[in-house]
Amino acid sequence: MISIKSNRGQISLEFSLLVMVVVLSAIIVSYYLISTAIETKESSVEIINKSSNTAENILSKVS
Repeated sequence: MISIKSNRGQISLEFSLLVMVVVLSAIIVSYYLISTAIETKESSVEIINKSSNTAENILSKVS
């Protein structure tokens, strides 16, 4: 069995590869979550502005 030796003990190659895959997966998932949140924020601001303008137009006609 191939192993990576450290000062505190012995870590197997399979375990280190598993940890690396988990960390890389977390990085990729967090990137997509952040990018999706930014896109949602931008689209929500546009929707809020449209509804605010509509409400302002209706209220200005009532006054």
